[in-house]
Amino acid sequence: MNESFSVCASEMYQRKYMDFLLTHYVDLRLPYPFPDAFGFIASPVLLGQECFLCLDDEGEAIGAFGYIHGTGEGNFEDRHIVQLQVAFLIESHRKTAVFLHGLMVLAEHMNDLNEKVTELVFWSGTEDNYTTRMFGKFAERTSIGESAIEYRVALPQLNAYLAKFRRKAPRWQLFAGSVDGPRRNRQ
Repeated sequence: MNESFSVCASEMYQRKYMDFLLTHYVDLRLPYPFPDAFGFIASPVLLGQECFLCLDDEGEAIGAFGYIHGTGEGNFEDRHIVQLQVAFLIESHRKTAVFLHGLMVLAEHMNDLNEKVTELVFWSGTEDNYTTRMFGKFAERTSIGESAIEYRVALPQLNAYLAKFRRKAPRWQLFAGSVDGPRRNRQ
């Protein structure tokens, strides 16, 4: 199976992103009340930032992620920091290779932005030992709260980590373009 990650560049695909994540809301296991969780899910669309879908061979959504620029602490003026608001793959596609592919797409996308990005911030639940081990391979745990662990990674550090996998995975289409526009292969 060949998964592809694509930017949701039109309202139709942004709606598909929202529908997919809301359909899988329970599986997301976000440690926040629904209004807060909805804010994380919807903010990439509502704030005009980027959201992505992961599509299978038939064009069905099997995953999604979205981000915003800036942090609440920095009053969202620290736009060189990207906050990954939500990331999800359906269970049958939760494989290290698919995760790495999505991470490569995100890193490549951040490298190509007109706006300079220096750091990625994201969270996981405190009870998820698998993601704690996985994220610890490339990012630093910067705080542990009651229900979430914050991770940070500098973009050059993330690029260096992913470089060793890029050499091993030439079949991956690193950037698929937008789901409603022409696809570009940027290997």
